[in-house]
Amino acid sequence: MSKLGILVKTAGGVIATTATLLTALRENPQIARSIDDAVGKLKASANSENPKLRFDAKLNAINVAADAVDETFPGSPEPEGWRRQAQALRVRGELAWSANTGKHRRTAMKALNAETAELLQQINERLASMQAPTEIPPASDASH
Repeated sequence: MSKLGILVKTAGGVIATTATLLTALRENPQIARSIDDAVGKLKASANSENPKLRFDAKLNAINVAADAVDETFPGSPEPEGWRRQAQALRVRGELAWSANTGKHRRTAMKALNAETAELLQQINERLASMQAPTEIPPASDASH
């Protein structure tokens, strides 16, 4: 299994992978500040006991990844879909947080955090594939 595959197995791994992939896109100075902010929030939330904080950081990472892909790979269709999914998760998260208390809130937020981590994993895989060098076909031997 690749190192990327091992990293994305846990929610903490998803956050670490997102931070790494976003940092690789940081070369574009127009998005560097938002990426730095998102990476900082992701690192701060990785060990947080507050499920709302972890959830919000993941949603922020999704939006920053969408912005980074828009800037780095113009015309890519994925960012708009990621933003729609993040917005739907945000609305569901706000409802789950405000409509529930105690055990019910923890259960609802745990489910939403898992769903958000799964979306981040998919985004991470796409970011990794976008950054992977394209294979150059072997040159034919012209000496024959």
